[in-house]
Amino acid sequence: MERRISMALVAALFVASCSAANADDAVPSTGSADPVTSTTNQTAATTEPSTSVARTASESGDEPESTTTSVDARVTSPPTDSDIATETDTATETDTVEADTVEGDPLDGDTEDPSFELGPDVVLDVDVARFPEDDAGIGGASDPQRPTDSIGQTDAQPVTGWAGVDRYLQSVLVRPGNTAASVAVSIDGDVVHRAAFGMRDAATGDAAQPQDRFRIASISKPITAITVMALVEDGVIGLDDPIGDVVARHVGLGAANGASAQLTFRQLLTHRSGFGKYDGTFFRGGAADCIDAARTGLTSGSGGGGYTYSNMNFCVAGQAIEAVTGLTYEQAVYRYLLTPLGISGMRLAPTVDPGPDEVQHVTTPGRNYMETLGAAGAWIATPSDLVTIFDSLDVDSGGFKPLSVEAVLQMLTPPGGALGQRGYGLGVISYGDNRYGHTGTIESTHAMVLNRGDGVIWSITVAGQFPGKSTSLERIMNDAFVAGGFVAG
Repeated sequence: MERRISMALVAALFVASCSAANADDAVPSTGSADPVTSTTNQTAATTEPSTSVARTASESGDEPESTTTSVDARVTSPPTDSDIATETDTATETDTVEADTVEGDPLDGDTEDPSFELGPDVVLDVDVARFPEDDAGIGGASDPQRPTDSIGQTDAQPVTGWAGVDRYLQSVLVRPGNTAASVAVSIDGDVVHRAAFGMRDAATGDAAQPQDRFRIASISKPITAITVMALVEDGVIGLDDPIGDVVARHVGLGAANGASAQLTFRQLLTHRSGFGKYDGTFFRGGAADCIDAARTGLTSGSGGGGYTYSNMNFCVAGQAIEAVTGLTYEQAVYRYLLTPLGISGMRLAPTVDPGPDEVQHVTTPGRNYMETLGAAGAWIATPSDLVTIFDSLDVDSGGFKPLSVEAVLQMLTPPGGALGQRGYGLGVISYGDNRYGHTGTIESTHAMVLNRGDGVIWSITVAGQFPGKSTSLERIMNDAFVAGGFVAG
């Protein structure tokens, strides 16, 4: 509880210092403050020393509902030891198969509005996760629930530790409709485990590796938001300075239309600009690229006001970053965030033609959503990259921090709300109970990164159609922690 108490104290100071400017803003939320192989079963994993965890999840669309699922309710025959390839220290394995249903890949791209609600928390034994029995010879679960084989017999050698986590994720996420998945977990700022499952490219059969990059879709939004906040703290631009005309000129317009001239970074990052969804622009060939999409948005105008989740906000924000810095959007992100964190290889990827160490996502011919999304959803990254980026927002861990504590707290707080309240902050989703992160959903892509609020940050990336909703990855990850024997009590 130490981490959450410390954050609560910081929150009290922050709320007391907030201006009343946003007091009349309604917080889009569902609650008040409270609070990872291919069809050939190939897996690659890397484990480093780690700690303990407990939480369970739910998924939601417009009307979120909680779901709690036990691990032993979904057990099938496991992959064999020969199915798992390791990079350094690898753990053994555990079984299970996820019984969730696929709701279908969203052909219109990132049209899944983010949910602000997750399932019940699970409490992790962080020391057990940091030093699991099968990795370090100490700790771990002494007598975990034993999985059964396909005919109902008890497995004589249950797999725990990170091998158990990996085996569970492999059994759940590598299935018809999915080609690859990957996971990374950090504890107190250190990446303690990473693994990949399935095939980098189904056409070649090359196995996915932990260093392979996946589409991350809307997890691009926090990356954009952190960069904006760094520019604000450097005095390059103010969070509430009008930027509409500056961006309009940058994309080749004489001026923004109407209220768009008064657009601010705060409005864009909180999805309160008044821009509509523009799904046709981004996902149905309505624009050639993000510049073209931004012209459409700025010409149509924005009305300001309440929360509407729209990719237009972050497409325009990316163009605004270029306009105020004189750098390309990617250059600015690298300068202010990625290079200081030691991250390389991330890029805004095209819809087709992945490069080396990039996973092939199944894509409908003729689509161009990666080009149109830009800063709203076109980054590719590894799960390790994502947990590293989110650790840079953790005020309680060490390492490079791109922002001050005050700026981070602004990002985590929904407009007009309080720190810890569920809702959308500045490019970050607050799930309550000091849990925050973001999901990403696009064609053949599901991704999630979550800071659990207890020192543990995890990320899962998937190439495929399952699960039907990206927030389901939190429940899957919690069940994987159970399979690894990392849940306290």
